[in-house]
Amino acid sequence: MAPIRNLEWLNHNATRDYPLTNSAGATDVTGDFALPNDFLVAMYLSISIGSDVDPAKFAIKTVGTYATGFNLSLGYQSDTTFVTVGTAMIPRVGHETNTPYRINGVGDFVDTDGWVVVGNLGNIDEQPAGLWQFDYAGGQLELDVIRPQLRGVSALRVQNGAEVSDPIVGDVVLRAGRNARITTVLVSGEDPILVFDAIEGEGLNEECICTGDVTEAPAIRTINKIPPTAEGDFTLLGNDCAEFVAIDNGLQLNDTCAQPCCGCAELESVTSALEQFGRQAVTLENFLTNLEARVTSMDQAVLGSRLGDRGCNTCA
Repeated sequence: MAPIRNLEWLNHNATRDYPLTNSAGATDVTGDFALPNDFLVAMYLSISIGSDVDPAKFAIKTVGTYATGFNLSLGYQSDTTFVTVGTAMIPRVGHETNTPYRINGVGDFVDTDGWVVVGNLGNIDEQPAGLWQFDYAGGQLELDVIRPQLRGVSALRVQNGAEVSDPIVGDVVLRAGRNARITTVLVSGEDPILVFDAIEGEGLNEECICTGDVTEAPAIRTINKIPPTAEGDFTLLGNDCAEFVAIDNGLQLNDTCAQPCCGCAELESVTSALEQFGRQAVTLENFLTNLEARVTSMDQAVLGSRLGDRGCNTCA
């Protein structure tokens, strides 16, 4: 009698098509790549029940085999298109048999979440490398891979005009900013309510100043204690170096004597003369250094040939 063997769940799956259906071809659209049974040994995909999808229409869409690892994408076969719903990255480094990897939702299925368990890499390494495309018939997933996800807030997005932020997940705090207030309405037996208010008097609304609301400011009566004429005129006169020019709602005082008198040609000439002076200064400095060395050498020669303190012997 043959021995009865009780294999563990993942070991069972390594010898059969699961998580693909028995009717799935497990080959890409070209027929050059076949997905081994012991590569994917378990999978679950959490899909929101609000998505209104058929759980039997999910399938493997692409499998990428590379030197650094593997890329897996899952798809959903709608009436018109085969759209991507999630992807998983499977690195070679650190992989051990039956290691789980995260499946992240994309596109319209961004709130999708799941895991895939990868078994052995030996048989898939015998397949050709590259990115291989599957159709629905070749990669259909078993029905129990798809798990219903209760409807709920999975993420928040912030929109400013046409710009929309990335999904904000986890614990989210709504904080009132300038000119805004957030209050809660809590009634027993009813859903909590958040109320957003624009606060008057916090800089949001500009106060309306109408005629008669404030006293008109007094007009200018004198300048340096000099009053205007009886008609209210006040005269400002310029001189040779000052002139007044009318501008919108005022006068502009210009100093005509302080304008630059040199143009680009004059400045270029001065710059050239300064550069020549600098070169001549360097030449003079070199000459003085050489002259100093020669004077020092001459002093040493003269001092070395000087006679002693005794007078010269002269002939009788």
